[in-house]
Amino acid sequence: MPIRGMARLLVSAALLVSAIAAVFWVSDWSALSAAASEIFLPSLALVLLLLLCGVALSSLRLKLITADLGYTLTFRDAAFTLSIGQLAGTAFLQFAGQLLGRGAVLSRRGIPPAATVVISGYERIAAFSVSMLLAAGGALYLFGTLSIDLSSGGVPLIKLGLGLAAVTAAGAFWAWGSAVMDFVRGLTRDMIRRIVRSFLISLIIQGTTLAAYVTLANDLAPSISLASLAAASCIVMLAASLPVSFGGWGLRELSAVVALQAIGLSSASALLVALLIGFLSLTVVAATAVVVMIGWKPGQAVPSSSAASERPDYAAAMDWLLPLAAATAVFFQIHIPTGSGRISVNLADPVVVVGAVLFVLHHVGQGWPQWRIGGVTRWIGATTAVLALAIVHGWTAFGWTDWAFVNKGLGWLMLLCYAATGALIVRRAQDAGFARLLQTFAASGVAIAALDIGLVVLDQLGVDLSPGLVERRVAGLSQNPNAFALMLTLVLAALIVLRANGAAGIAMMATTLVGLWLAGSRAAFIAVPFVLAAAVLAGAAPRPILKSVAAACLFIFGVAVLQSELQAVTGVAAAGGGVVNVFERTDVVTAQHIQTIYEGLAMFMAQPLFGAGLGAYIHDQATTVGTPLVIHSTAVWLLAETGLVGFAVFAAAALRLLAEAVWRRAEPAALMLLLTLCAFGVISMAHEMLYQRAVWLLLGAMLAAPVLAASPAMGRRPVSAATV
Repeated sequence: MPIRGMARLLVSAALLVSAIAAVFWVSDWSALSAAASEIFLPSLALVLLLLLCGVALSSLRLKLITADLGYTLTFRDAAFTLSIGQLAGTAFLQFAGQLLGRGAVLSRRGIPPAATVVISGYERIAAFSVSMLLAAGGALYLFGTLSIDLSSGGVPLIKLGLGLAAVTAAGAFWAWGSAVMDFVRGLTRDMIRRIVRSFLISLIIQGTTLAAYVTLANDLAPSISLASLAAASCIVMLAASLPVSFGGWGLRELSAVVALQAIGLSSASALLVALLIGFLSLTVVAATAVVVMIGWKPGQAVPSSSAASERPDYAAAMDWLLPLAAATAVFFQIHIPTGSGRISVNLADPVVVVGAVLFVLHHVGQGWPQWRIGGVTRWIGATTAVLALAIVHGWTAFGWTDWAFVNKGLGWLMLLCYAATGALIVRRAQDAGFARLLQTFAASGVAIAALDIGLVVLDQLGVDLSPGLVERRVAGLSQNPNAFALMLTLVLAALIVLRANGAAGIAMMATTLVGLWLAGSRAAFIAVPFVLAAAVLAGAAPRPILKSVAAACLFIFGVAVLQSELQAVTGVAAAGGGVVNVFERTDVVTAQHIQTIYEGLAMFMAQPLFGAGLGAYIHDQATTVGTPLVIHSTAVWLLAETGLVGFAVFAAAALRLLAEAVWRRAEPAALMLLLTLCAFGVISMAHEMLYQRAVWLLLGAMLAAPVLAASPAMGRRPVSAATV
């Protein structure tokens, strides 16, 4: 099994074990057995019937969506395709497995792989949207009937909702809103009818699954209202649909224990409901596949010329939608709790997996992708080989570490997915796509910075906010102030490349600078002057930059004055030392960061050629100190764990990018590349930033942008990518 598959299997197993452990922490096997005895056989028969209806309706939805793209499948073909796809998703990688399973079946019906991705994406969007609406309704109902402790998870949920609303509004206003309106105005009645039809069928499908949950839960807790059971079950259904585990296993059980127990079910009963739903769903799907397979023969799908002539270009829509969604969601890093810790998941991860698959399918049969720099594919292969060999080296030297295999091994594949997704929109629309991607990324970053700034100012002026809503060092939704600072520095670079020279552009740059200040990252404070100086030397207009710096300073000074006046009136000092003093950090943390660098260099000197193996440092820290700790420098980490050979490969690739950026600095993509390298190069000296997803999303777009100019002279203004 591939490493990625092993990681997903481990996640499912860990989540499932966590759910079972949580149950037996407060009960035992007798409680689970007693709960099982409360299930009535007629209820099991009803659940099987409901799940079978769900499979039939899902097959109908697949058949109709396929017809919308100009292909005609029989209901039997659709049922077989659906069953094989779900089984492959359970046995392999959920959505990626579904694509592989469906692609294998539909290709025998003459449907190309790209159409399979579009069909599955359309279907997944419809299903997930309905699931989100149901879960939101369930959450609102439960929040109205349960007493929720905000300090135990409610505050992050509130901030996540505020952040999603902010980035959506900002992106619509400054980036993609007009394009969406043009698309909506271009919809015909027939297109709208088809979209509504798909969502209605998805709603009925979710209703059958919901009824199955409620039927089982009602047998085990008849005293709980059906409305409460339905509301909690909606949340469980959404969790099971997330692409974190194999077919929802583990995450479904853990979320059921949490959500159903909150409304009064025992933990054993909640676990039993989830296990039965999972097992019975798999049984129904497998049985459907076996029954349909009897007598099934490969053939060709009949193209529907009328549907094909009327349908919109779904492939083009996804080439735009996926990168823009990733540029928005990349700011949201969430932590899913498990029994052994937390899994860090970015909301853009499932988006870029689909984007990468689509990017690869676009080039199947057409040769390797074309990049603005020669040999990019070879560099990808070389750096991947370095990490793979370092993983093997570490495995043989000190054994398995999750950090090496999952965080760095699987994480590297995810970074390549981000780069492919960034390249997707530029491949489709070139300059316009690159500009729209930067606009969306910048608007999202500014919106989140503005949200944090507003919360900090309210808190500093004495407004009583929920504990945990305001951080001493703002981190946006990135869970890490230094990572958020790097992303804001990239936002600043994007605004410069976009020539944000008007009042709105200066306000956005000033907001970004204030957000950087409140993040309190000393590495970013050093990086920002380098980025601004490089931009001016490359030809960017200095006046808007100076105006934005002045506006940011005036804002910080103004808030500080208001704080001082408020303190004089009330006698209460500002919380956290005020907005001016952002350097408050214990010496222990700083000393710890420096210590990791010294120890990393010592590890490199001990094994200079090939390093100590990936995961060596964190393994040593976990075994000697008891606390996992990483080396807080990208360069030192590469030297320590991949050696001089591995470091040389990454350094050579970076120097090649830098040479391209300097040589063609008058072009938007090259200028953005130059500023990105400046920001990353400085901040990564004090923090490990190689695995920051936003860098790779933008890097893929920059490398996919076509060459526009020859070798410009220093001081020429960059070619405009967009105008504010």
